[in-house]
Amino acid sequence: MRGGAPGVGLAPWEPVSTWSRPAQLERLAPYVAGVVAFALAALAIPGAVDFPLDDAWIHLSYARSLQLGDGLSYNPGDWETGFSSPLWVVLLALVPLGAWPVPGVMALGAALHAVATGAAAALARDLARAGASAERPQPVLAMTLLAGALVGSDPTALQAATSGMEVPLAAACCTLAARAALFERPRPAAGWGALSVWARPESLGFVLALGALGWVARRGHPRRALALAAAGAALAFASWSLYCLAVSGYPLPNTWYLKGAGGGVAGLAYVAEEVLPFQPWLVSLSGVVLLALAVRRPGPPRGRLLALLGAAAATWVVIALDRPLQVGVQFYQSRYFVPFGWPFLVAVALGLGQIRRRAWAALAMLPVVAMVGLQGADRFERTRLLQEDTAATHTAVARFLAARARPGDVVGVEGAGAARYFTPRRVTILDLVGLSDRVAAHLHFDRARKLCHFVAREPALLAIPAPWEPLFIPPFQVRVLASFDDPAYTQVRPPRPHRVQVLRVLSITPDWQTRCARLGYGAGEVPP
Repeated sequence: MRGGAPGVGLAPWEPVSTWSRPAQLERLAPYVAGVVAFALAALAIPGAVDFPLDDAWIHLSYARSLQLGDGLSYNPGDWETGFSSPLWVVLLALVPLGAWPVPGVMALGAALHAVATGAAAALARDLARAGASAERPQPVLAMTLLAGALVGSDPTALQAATSGMEVPLAAACCTLAARAALFERPRPAAGWGALSVWARPESLGFVLALGALGWVARRGHPRRALALAAAGAALAFASWSLYCLAVSGYPLPNTWYLKGAGGGVAGLAYVAEEVLPFQPWLVSLSGVVLLALAVRRPGPPRGRLLALLGAAAATWVVIALDRPLQVGVQFYQSRYFVPFGWPFLVAVALGLGQIRRRAWAALAMLPVVAMVGLQGADRFERTRLLQEDTAATHTAVARFLAARARPGDVVGVEGAGAARYFTPRRVTILDLVGLSDRVAAHLHFDRARKLCHFVAREPALLAIPAPWEPLFIPPFQVRVLASFDDPAYTQVRPPRPHRVQVLRVLSITPDWQTRCARLGYGAGEVPP
């Protein structure tokens, strides 16, 4: 019971003995959901052979530099902006990083997934309570638990939870920011809004959209928390930009200049083919019905729920339009959307409370549950295959380089994560993509100058995927030292064979020596 009115919180199809629970159960429900979410995510830790992406090792390399007193540097002393989640790097630096940090980092990700799940469940509870009345009671406890179950078991979120990436951190911060902003908790809203952006820069769009839509929806009600959440996010983005400007001379991290050229219609096609089909609530169809029931429900929470869903949808669209996305590239790019998918699951849970009969409610949830199970098993298997990809073509290569490289060597690599983490600190890793090399990042569309930049660095070894060799080998005379093969590389769809070769650089070809000299590059010289 709430507000002294008998039956408040009871669905008409539920007996009083079931739903007239003490308020303590509703307070405990988000914690229960978080524990279950942690247990589900932790299932992927035993037997994990690696991270599903080499990018996880990039964050760990920066975190190790921070631990060793080298600041946010990639190679010792070369402060670079090759990461877009400073909060994740700082958090990783607080974790003991040994020779094999995979289980510990995965456990941290699982814990953050639990936080995101508990926060989503608490937000669903708050929205359900706001809509409860004596005339229209709500099964608050059921909707809270269902929201937690849906978010905690979401296949893409579970895949991301143990990826070694910042995805569960961003999801947790955004969920906590949304709850504080929508329910007028000004100081937490500002803090979580800022942390959201430091966890993942796309969170700026989510928090700003939530603030704008919530401002309209909450007309006539206090809106200070919404404004402070937006202000906190904006200030966090400004501070990160100032840091990048001070370190590299550019206001955004290297990653943006390499990946932020806009996706346009192709980005929307990517969402349609690689993101939406992996949303169980959507492909089950009954989840769409429940979401529609939730947003059609009149009452105080409707505006807040619409603001939440609008912010999530707008963020997905902005991500699709903001960066180049390729259909067929799976988790490597679909992870960008994961931190903003939970509002749809909260809405599905709230829609269940609008069904007046228990049998119909169970029937509506059955397809969603079935799709969660099917897609969950599929994602678990995909994650295992992705881990094997990383182990075969990144970590094994890095261990070989660690054994072959000599102190003072410069090693050019396509995968900048594991190579930096596993090789000795006296070996300089040259990122051929440019993620951790500001000069290469800003020569991305000038191939000749970019190659001359690498020539000037005088690499002793190169580790390059076979398809990349025509792009990077021409200036060098090389000898193959080793090949690392993955017969079914699953980062792309359909899977295909993938080979990475380690090459010893013997000399620079005469024509490229002349060409680079004309461009102002000499051996050992790197023009500004």
